[in-house]
Amino acid sequence: MTTTSFDASLDFTVKELGPDGRAVVVLHGKRVQAVIAGYKIPKAETRWALVTTAAPVDARWRDRFEAMSEDGRPVGHGIVLFPSPAAEIKPPRRRELLERLAEGEAEMILVLAEVRGIRGLSSEDVLGFSRLDAARVEELARGLEAEAKIRILSFSPLAFVLQDSLDFLCRRVAAYLAQYHKKHPAQRTVPFEKIEKRFGVAPNVLVLALRMLAKEGRVSLVGGAAELVGYRAPLSAEDEKVLADMESLFLEGEFGHVSLDDLRRRFRLNPGRLQRLLAVLMERKKIVEGRDGFIIHSRWLDEIVEKLRAFGRKELTVADFKTLTGLSRKYAIPLLELLDEMGVTRRKGAVRDILK
Repeated sequence: MTTTSFDASLDFTVKELGPDGRAVVVLHGKRVQAVIAGYKIPKAETRWALVTTAAPVDARWRDRFEAMSEDGRPVGHGIVLFPSPAAEIKPPRRRELLERLAEGEAEMILVLAEVRGIRGLSSEDVLGFSRLDAARVEELARGLEAEAKIRILSFSPLAFVLQDSLDFLCRRVAAYLAQYHKKHPAQRTVPFEKIEKRFGVAPNVLVLALRMLAKEGRVSLVGGAAELVGYRAPLSAEDEKVLADMESLFLEGEFGHVSLDDLRRRFRLNPGRLQRLLAVLMERKKIVEGRDGFIIHSRWLDEIVEKLRAFGRKELTVADFKTLTGLSRKYAIPLLELLDEMGVTRRKGAVRDILK
């Protein structure tokens, strides 16, 4: 990593250089003018310092360097711990990081992952920070994942995120979804893109966090969107009336004669509100939706299932089903596909097996 500043541990005191800390640093055989400023970190036993060079140097974690006074007098040695350190790190935090960076390779990777936070870390980041090779970085990453300290996002290229950062992101995403639902009660789901933009997180990190929340039963994933499990948008008296009228249409009207366009026109609903109300009917188990927006009232579906069970044969043709239900082929086919999805029937060539 080419840099003009790095944190280091020293085997000498900065006072040995003189009051201004001016020195000559020899790194990889290259001499460069530098200023070495000791960190005033409480309770710090190690001599930590910020080394600022007059010209760029290739400094990476654990590189050793020699320090001399301006007149060429040897003063001591140091070890690079943090190339290009973040200036905003406060003393107590800096002390903790430098202590950990001095411990070893695995801890170095954990420190980098922690500094990167929810943005995640790639093998390229580690290779630029240290002189480890790609195989060693992957070996360390696998070991850390086995210890549940990181989560590997991908292997080609290798990318991972600190488990604590992922847990933190999960908490923030859950809180954000709750806040979003509160501010936008008419919108049941939040697109992934909106969540990604809100947190500035990589898509693979976000997807992993959402899957973790879904596995915990806290979030439901619908296509490319998410919603809190158990969230119920408040319904007005007008909404309830529309729901009752919509249910009556599905229950009493002829099958297939009620389309989404019919519903929008009849109740003067925008697409968003229509989808929200249909979702409520599905949650209440009043209607069932199949492929391509196919919708049927649950009571009618139950009656059809009972007819199939009493059909008397294990195999069913489309013609049999049309006779059984009184439907035309236009509506019989999508209903059969829904029954296939439900596991009531199973297509086998030109016929279907009745499973239950």
